[in-house]
Amino acid sequence: MSFEPNKTACASTPDQEYLPQPRNSNHISKAPLKDKLLTNSSYLAAEIPLKLGHFMSNLWTSGSELSSSFFLHNHETETQQHIIWLLGNAYYNKPLDGIQQAILEAQKDEMFRPVQQENQVHTDTTSMSMLWPSDFYDDFVSRLWMTYRHNYPPIRPSNHKTDIGWGCMLRSGQSLLANTLLIHFLSRDWRRQKQEQTVYKQYSKILHWFLDELSPRAPFSIHRIALLGKQLGKNIGEWFGPSTISQVIQALVSDFAPANLSVYIATDGVIYRDDVQDVATGKKPRGDFSHLITRVSSDEGGRQEAKNLYEASNNDDAATPDRRDSEFKPVLILVALRLGIDSLHPTYYPALKACFEIPSFVGIAGGRPNSSLYFIGLQGDDLIYLDPHFSRPALETKGLSEYTKEDFGTYHCTLPRKINIANLDPSMLLGFYCRTAQDFDLLCDQLDLISQKHSAIVSVQQSAPEYDEDVRSENDFGVLSDEDEELSVDDDDHSIF
Repeated sequence: MSFEPNKTACASTPDQEYLPQPRNSNHISKAPLKDKLLTNSSYLAAEIPLKLGHFMSNLWTSGSELSSSFFLHNHETETQQHIIWLLGNAYYNKPLDGIQQAILEAQKDEMFRPVQQENQVHTDTTSMSMLWPSDFYDDFVSRLWMTYRHNYPPIRPSNHKTDIGWGCMLRSGQSLLANTLLIHFLSRDWRRQKQEQTVYKQYSKILHWFLDELSPRAPFSIHRIALLGKQLGKNIGEWFGPSTISQVIQALVSDFAPANLSVYIATDGVIYRDDVQDVATGKKPRGDFSHLITRVSSDEGGRQEAKNLYEASNNDDAATPDRRDSEFKPVLILVALRLGIDSLHPTYYPALKACFEIPSFVGIAGGRPNSSLYFIGLQGDDLIYLDPHFSRPALETKGLSEYTKEDFGTYHCTLPRKINIANLDPSMLLGFYCRTAQDFDLLCDQLDLISQKHSAIVSVQQSAPEYDEDVRSENDFGVLSDEDEELSVDDDDHSIF
């Protein structure tokens, strides 16, 4: 299934060198249509996303015996390989030669090289960028990339000065939120290489919010994420799952009014329109998980200390205002899913791939078994990701104006990596950003369309069902509720770290 590509991203057509001209075109103008197709195959393969409608029209009127279904079947896979999706934007790729393809294949399913080889990684950047369309590459290197850091102030009440080995889902969640905020404040068309000075100030402020320190100026730091996780029963240094990181993101954003963003968490893969409306208009308060905290019997004192530390790091001026009006506030919709048992079930491949074509899509925090990645792009059956398993020193604490572009450059990745969709872990967190009520309506229509054509992974309903009190009394009979079960089985992440 395919949505209409984002017009901004597709405004510039590929250069002439990206579109090989038909061979001997002056000598076949009167040739049969089938011969024309064979002769112009390279040209059509490169330009088919733009020319398909025009070509199909000519195909029907020509009276040729070659059917449209035959054409689409033989070119579908090749066409998908020539389209690269990046957070809802479509880019068109020229066919690669054998050497270029071998280089890209070598990037599949690999983690980043060891830290000691970091310089070599960056020396390969120029040659690697030539393998991708320039407009795609400019977009890719503009996305924010949160990775492991070390030598930051300890996360009290623990002594952790690094999140190596346990923080990859926390960093993937940071990446999803950070790129949502980039779109929220700077628009989807923002590019790091072309930003003006006034825009740079906002960009640097967003990065400042994610610094590795426990202070009001860093509301989305690894410290505050870990402290909220502690309140949810996750010890500092313990792995997070999609459900936990979604609740943490909701609490972080709700406690920071300057973000001017609301967060809605879907229940069991279902988005309820009325609930989103309540969250976006301020009728539903900040996500409260106190009912989950009371069910955890151990380390009561540690959770209270984490709560006190977290609240002390809040900026009183950033308290969420009591807003109960009809204005639709931009909303980040988070959907935690498990699409399979031990691996991602193939029946969900098409629907998951279709999400990358939705303009409001802001990525997936999840990954391969036992490690979380942040997925932002798609090419054929390969997902393009940002990998948090790459440790850097934490930035020194100093004034906002004192950070250099080189400092902030450590929050951007220059080497796109790919992994086949078959290698994904089934547990993941999807994100969608809707700036307006119209954007939300469009998202619902697109998700409905995906559900009609493929095995549904996210469904949309008008309102949540209402239950009688006796339906909610299963604990009286010793039945484990969903919330109790989630807290008793090390979350729903199956040890993603």
